[in-house]
Amino acid sequence: CYCGHDCSRCLTFLATLEDNADLRQQVTAFYRNTFHMELEEAEVFCLSGHSEQVMKLCRDCPWMTCAKSRNLVACSACGVYPCQPLADYMEAYVNKCNQAGP
Repeated sequence: CYCGHDCSRCLTFLATLEDNADLRQQVTAFYRNTFHMELEEAEVFCLSGHSEQVMKLCRDCPWMTCAKSRNLVACSACGVYPCQPLADYMEAYVNKCNQAGP
């Protein structure tokens, strides 16, 4: 993803690639328990942060919007990387949740 999430370990991405109902259930439970968000299993669909088919929660991603507006392939290619909002987000979430093991 633009922010640095590793899609290859993301349970949402893996559930999509593998068409895995068990992983979709894990993802919906994660979002329910962590962010108090209710998702339908059918909404657990993402073909990576660089695709046009990202999970609905990522469609308005500020990092993606910013990087695209600057014609960057990722936030890490920006001259002010990481900006403070991204640094805060990375500290809390990037590659720390909704991830398959190493």
